[in-house]
Amino acid sequence: MFRHYKKLFLTLVALCSVFVLASCSQDQGSSQNAAQTEAPKVETIDGDWELVDAVDALSDSIGAYPLNALNFARLLDSVKDFKMDLKIENNTATIKYDYNIENFSNAFYKFSQSAKGKTEEEFKKALYDSHEEFSGDFKKYKVSMNKDTGVFSYEATGSIDQDAKTMTFEEGITVTNSFFFPLSENNLSPTTYYYELKDDMLYITIDGKSKRDNLPVHYELHFKRKGSTTQKDPVPIEGKWQAIDFRSAIERSLAYKDFKNNDSAFKHIYPEAWKDLKPTLNITDTTVEFDYTVSLADGFGMFYDYLKQLDASKLTETKDEYIKSQFTKLSSNLQAGAKDFPNTTYEFDNDNATIHSVLKNGKLDTANQTIVFPEAINIVQLAIMSIGPVNKETTYKYSIDGDILTLTIEQRDGRNNLNTIISAKFKKVSDATSK
Repeated sequence: MFRHYKKLFLTLVALCSVFVLASCSQDQGSSQNAAQTEAPKVETIDGDWELVDAVDALSDSIGAYPLNALNFARLLDSVKDFKMDLKIENNTATIKYDYNIENFSNAFYKFSQSAKGKTEEEFKKALYDSHEEFSGDFKKYKVSMNKDTGVFSYEATGSIDQDAKTMTFEEGITVTNSFFFPLSENNLSPTTYYYELKDDMLYITIDGKSKRDNLPVHYELHFKRKGSTTQKDPVPIEGKWQAIDFRSAIERSLAYKDFKNNDSAFKHIYPEAWKDLKPTLNITDTTVEFDYTVSLADGFGMFYDYLKQLDASKLTETKDEYIKSQFTKLSSNLQAGAKDFPNTTYEFDNDNATIHSVLKNGKLDTANQTIVFPEAINIVQLAIMSIGPVNKETTYKYSIDGDILTLTIEQRDGRNNLNTIISAKFKKVSDATSK
């Protein structure tokens, strides 16, 4: 099912034809039918925490490398069971995990250049040796590699500034010798992260520019307080739901696609440009619509800057001219291909380089907890919540925890013996006003 990205957004590649790619809302009022029983919110960050949404966190790190879609999927699938603990006490944060890297080794063997001429067992031994060597690079943390069991053990201690809402780790945060969360070329350099306590969840983030190519980089770790009961009674599904943290869905959908020359610019720029995008699900009876308004100005502008740093001599337009011309081409191509997407509407604002789109005729099946759309959920056919064709019927599973709806698509690539998964979260913002 993995394939090079074609059709519409090959036109975006052509937009930069020179040589590279051109490529909440108000709090939910208590629903009359919901019986919410929540524990009082705890404002302190002290205590024991566990990492959730691990695949989102690790896909951030994997996505920072120019991997093709298949290899990204292989690596992500191999670490889907990763677990990490965080303990906070007396303005000290301690991150700890013990992780068996054998599955990662098996996935990495399939495409690593260093695997050439080696058996899988020889490659694994070499990888274990490198992890043992890597563990010796740490001077301030407790890190070790057990080559008999394949377990990489890691304990990092950082300091907390509660006034600035920051955590500083003297040797950054890493997951084994492959997933790094600092912004420096030196993966063990001192790194300061911002944190936020929200709904008794702890979010640790860092934003910046990749030292390799100056493209935007965003890392995000989500922690749940250990022992907390987060499951809440679900609110009614009918009504309007607005996406929260939609950036992770965009990142994952782009990482599962290949672009010309395996260039990673698309995969860095659009999650940053659309980080505040908040599509909605509008559900009435059994009918569902996916609705969004997206600006292309920031994304095209970032691509202009990227192309300029590569070779300014090949740019013949100003940034404003470039944004306008690319938006005109994109609009034209969306309109020209409309016959292939009969369930999708577009409205174009040329002055502001924005597009309003609605994917219609989705069907809700409460018995099976699915929503089936006649076309895959997508953002201007670039970020697609599916590894299959965008214009084909696509089924999503949903679950509701309190006023949060999680929409998930898990697909099997039998040819490559892989499972892929993309999910998005939505918060209830209003109930249905009519039937």
